[in-house]
Amino acid sequence: MLAAGVAKANELGCKVSLAVVDQSCRLIAFLMMDGARHFSIITTQRKAITAASQRLPTGYAPEENALSMAVRMGDFTNVPGGFPITVAGQVIGAVAAGGAKVEEDVIVAKAALAALEMLGRALARPNIDRHSRLLGLAHGSRSR
Repeated sequence: MLAAGVAKANELGCKVSLAVVDQSCRLIAFLMMDGARHFSIITTQRKAITAASQRLPTGYAPEENALSMAVRMGDFTNVPGGFPITVAGQVIGAVAAGGAKVEEDVIVAKAALAALEMLGRALARPNIDRHSRLLGLAHGSRSR
């Protein structure tokens, strides 16, 4: 997941931080690319925390409410770039990117999330034994 975000950032030519939190908003993964801005550490984690706790992508709040929400909730941010991770209709955490232009943060975070979704689909495919799924082998193929 983080590797997919880094690959997308490299493709875009930007340097970011990436954060993943669980459903309780605890940081479970963090990566700061060489050259990323120092304050992206804080903002990226806040994006992930906001997306997980609100169960919505960051940037959803109307601007007139964003300041009061930040004051009341502390780690809240309305800056886009954080996305909830949903499995079977339940939010299990969030991923966020920060430190580049807002549009680039969104693209990078979406790439990280898409990598997890692709893995989930691969693991859920029927007629493939569990070990083949984990190894990424296609149905009917064998490694030699």
